[in-house]
Amino acid sequence: MALRANEVAALALDDVDWRASTLRLRQTKQRRERLLPLPPRVARALVAYLQRGRPAVAHRLLFVTLWAPPGRPLSTDGVRHAIGRAFGRCGIEATGPHILRRSWATLAHRRGADLKLIADILGHQSLETTAPYAQVNFEELRQAALPWPRSKL
Repeated sequence: MALRANEVAALALDDVDWRASTLRLRQTKQRRERLLPLPPRVARALVAYLQRGRPAVAHRLLFVTLWAPPGRPLSTDGVRHAIGRAFGRCGIEATGPHILRRSWATLAHRRGADLKLIADILGHQSLETTAPYAQVNFEELRQAALPWPRSKL
């Protein structure tokens, strides 16, 4: 979904619209609200977490700590730590969760999404900010390039 760690930590139960399949980001880097589509796979994972993983708590934040004392809001550092541990379990040598945003943007670009759409989802106001995220696959470009015309002289 290409969210920043602080955006994940700030999500509340009320930010998920199950009927519309959307996710509202209220606390973004640019301090402007964003509405994103909620993919079915992510929605199913959230339902499983809410039913089987999230302890009952009085506050409405979506993600909470599971270690003692359980139920405290998950901080931005807690999100980073959880992702770092998941990377370690998978054998991924990444330095932080930001690589997930870059990977999503690169994959979306390779699948045909234009930079404006990617910028909107990432919450970028400028396409110049988004361009480095959607890294070009030079091998794909090489295959797509037309052969140089030969002269008949």
